[in-house]
Amino acid sequence: MFRKYLTLHSLAALLMVGGVGFTSTSCSQADKQELSAEKDQAYNDLVVFVEQTENKANAAADEVEADYERESAQLKADFDAKVAAVDKYSSDYDEARRQEIDGLRTRYSTAYDRRQATWDARGTGGAMKMGQYYKPTQPAAQLTAANARATYEAFTRDIKKNEERYDLDDWRNINAEWRALDEAYDNVKGDISARDLAEIQKEKLKYAAFKSWDKTQGRAAQGANAVSGAAQDVKAETADERSKVGQAARNTATDVKQAGKKVGGAVKDVFDGKDND
Repeated sequence: MFRKYLTLHSLAALLMVGGVGFTSTSCSQADKQELSAEKDQAYNDLVVFVEQTENKANAAADEVEADYERESAQLKADFDAKVAAVDKYSSDYDEARRQEIDGLRTRYSTAYDRRQATWDARGTGGAMKMGQYYKPTQPAAQLTAANARATYEAFTRDIKKNEERYDLDDWRNINAEWRALDEAYDNVKGDISARDLAEIQKEKLKYAAFKSWDKTQGRAAQGANAVSGAAQDVKAETADERSKVGQAARNTATDVKQAGKKVGGAVKDVFDGKDND
C-alpha cells in the first residue's frame, strides 16, 4: 500500500514536472515564432519601401519644390527607420538575407540619386523641358562599378550622333545627366579597375570636346532669335559646364594614378582618331 502510494505520488509529481517543462517549451517555441515573424516583417517592410522609392523616382520632376523637399526629408527618415528595424535582427538573419538587405540599401541609394537627378534636370515650370533630339535616359540610375566604363562610352557615343543638332534644351538635359553620372561615378570609382578608369577619362575628354566653345557659340547665336537673352545665358552656362567637365577629367586622372596605372597617353588617344566613329 505504501509502495503503491509512493508510486502514485511520484507519478503525480512527474506529471507536474512534465507539465511545467511542456509549458516552458511551448513558451520558448512561441517566442521563437514571434521573433521570426518580426524579423521577416522588418525585411518585407524594407523591400516594399525600396520598391516604392524606385517606382516614384521619375515623378519628382512633376512636383512643386515644397512637396519635393518635404518628400525628400520623409524618405530619409523612413529609410533610417526601416534600416534600424532590420538592424535589430542582424544576427538572426542568415548570410543570404544579410546580402539581400545590403542590396536593398544600394537600390534605395540608386533610386534616391535618380530622383535627385530627375529633379535637377527639370526645366522651367517644375517639369523637364524637352529638346528636339535628346531624350533623357538617366544613365546614372544604372551605373555600377562593373558597367561604369560601358555606361560612359554609350553616353558619349549617343551624344556624338546629334552633337551638331542639339538645341539649348537638349544640352541642358544632357548636362544634367552628365553631372548625375559623374556623381554616381564618384560613389563607385574605388571599385573600378585601373584600366577602366583610364578609358573613362577618355570619355570625359570626348565630352569636353563636344562642348567646345566654338560649337556652343554657334548654338547660342541660333537660339538667341527664339529666346531673349539666350546667347548670354548659354555662354555663362557653358563656361561653368566646361569648368566642371575639366575638373571631372582631372579627378579621373587622379583616380587612375591612385590605382597605380599610368595613363599618360589617354589624351592623345582621344584625338588621334583611334576612338572616332
